[in-house]
Amino acid sequence: MAKFSLRRYDTQARMSVVFGMLSALGILALGVLVFHNFDFSEMAIPYARPWRRQVVFLTAAVTLGIATTALGFGFNSAGQRRNERPRESWIGFFVGAGCICLALALLFLFHTRAEFIAR
Repeated sequence: MAKFSLRRYDTQARMSVVFGMLSALGILALGVLVFHNFDFSEMAIPYARPWRRQVVFLTAAVTLGIATTALGFGFNSAGQRRNERPRESWIGFFVGAGCICLALALLFLFHTRAEFIAR
C-alpha cells in the first residue's frame, strides 16, 4: 500500500491533527471578524459594510467543514488496532469537536448581536 493513503489509520490520525490545527486557525480568524468593533457598553457588533455578514458566515462554514473533517478522521482512526498513533487521533478528534462548538457559539453571537449601520 502507498506510504500516504487515507485508508491507513495512522495517516488518518496525522490528517486529523492537521485539519484540527487548520480549524483552530479558522476559529482565530472568525474571532477576529466577530469581535472587530465589538461595543461592550451596548453588547452589539456594529458594522458598516454590507458584505461583512457574508464574510463571517463563509468563514464559519469553512471552519465548520474543516473541523468536521478533523473530527471524522480522528473518530474513525481512534480505536483501530493498526493505528500506530492513537494519541494523534484523539487530539484531532477533540480539537475538531472544540472548534465546532466555538464556531457555532461565535456564529450565534454574531447573528444575534450584529447591527448593520448605513452611512
